[in-house]
Amino acid sequence: MNNDRIRLVRKILNWSLLVLVIVYIVTGFGITQFRIVEQLTMGLLTKSLSFKIHFDLIIPLIILLALHVSFSSLLKLRRK
Repeated sequence: MNNDRIRLVRKILNWSLLVLVIVYIVTGFGITQFRIVEQLTMGLLTKSLSFKIHFDLIIPLIILLALHVSFSSLLKLRRK
């Protein structure tokens, strides 16, 4: 793999992890403070929908986090 592809994969991985973490935090907040989140989203994100999304995101979050850590470790080893 050349450096351009490595940078592209790294960027995609980092941005997707960031988006996933933000959604995970918002849905967690939607579970605990559902009245505020329902009002801010105009009823789109209810407590039950927040719980379902939050529960369904745990596996992708773990996978992306593991890829992020392993990819960073591999790049550090490759530099040395």
